[in-house]
Amino acid sequence: MRRTKLNTKLNTKWKAAFALIAAVASFATAQTVGGNGQLLETYAVEFTVTENKAVLYSNDKTKVYKQPDVNSEVVTVIAPDIPVNVTGITSNGWFQVSLNGTYYVMGDGLISKNASSANAVVSGTDIKKLTKGTFSFYKNPELGDFDADDIEDMDENTYIKYLDSFLMGYAMLEDCILQDSGKNLKEVYESEAKVDKNVAALSMQGYLINYRNNYLSDSLAGPFRNDRDLKLALNRAIRYDIQKFGTVYRNSSIGSDETKVKKAMETVVNEMKAEQGVSFTCRMEYGDYKTSDGSEGKGWIIEFTKKD
Repeated sequence: MRRTKLNTKLNTKWKAAFALIAAVASFATAQTVGGNGQLLETYAVEFTVTENKAVLYSNDKTKVYKQPDVNSEVVTVIAPDIPVNVTGITSNGWFQVSLNGTYYVMGDGLISKNASSANAVVSGTDIKKLTKGTFSFYKNPELGDFDADDIEDMDENTYIKYLDSFLMGYAMLEDCILQDSGKNLKEVYESEAKVDKNVAALSMQGYLINYRNNYLSDSLAGPFRNDRDLKLALNRAIRYDIQKFGTVYRNSSIGSDETKVKKAMETVVNEMKAEQGVSFTCRMEYGDYKTSDGSEGKGWIIEFTKKD
């Protein structure tokens, strides 16, 4: 399942600051001939690379350089919230990355998505409170029977149940499979901990709590293309006692027609009240959105608020 991160004014952006591995650059001098025939002294950064493989995410500072040196050529600039394959850390504190070749990003230009869940619509570390809405947890050895293909095919509700079962202690945390990578939690956690001291400061359980909270938040973001899927998201918000969340609704039969979308949302809200006894208010605006894989589009950006 693709996880979506909204990039609109109805939701906050990632604010987690990424900490560098502290290092001091050393320099070697070289001589080149200037335009007037004079010898000019230039400097090339000397560095070594320690191999560390992890997937981190771009932010608003992600410039890709040819060498780990601010004076080297800028190859490209990556939009925020795009996954980037890190292959190592340089001795002067840059990331070595693989982007159809080997390039470099400054240490504040990539972040771990799960070092925090401060911007998720649900937060906290109390496992009993977080998992209160999950019914009939999976038990061991059920959890051990799932492989990466099974996890990839899980819908949002089933996968949250899977994650919560690990958090409740029904199997060893390290065996939990993360849906976006298909890898075991232990492998992902340890690789990110090597390049982000904020992740290293977390326990494996703390990391999984952040991952779970971010996943739940993203599962509400859309874009939803029909009323059925939108109602499933609203049911999920009710189940986990989420008071407010933003989402994208993109229905080809509605397009940008404000009258039609208002009528559609009125119907959805009335059906939720009739079926679940819970009322929502919503405000909406037609505009641009962006998904976590970098795809963009236009749709109705809607903020739902649960009424007391």
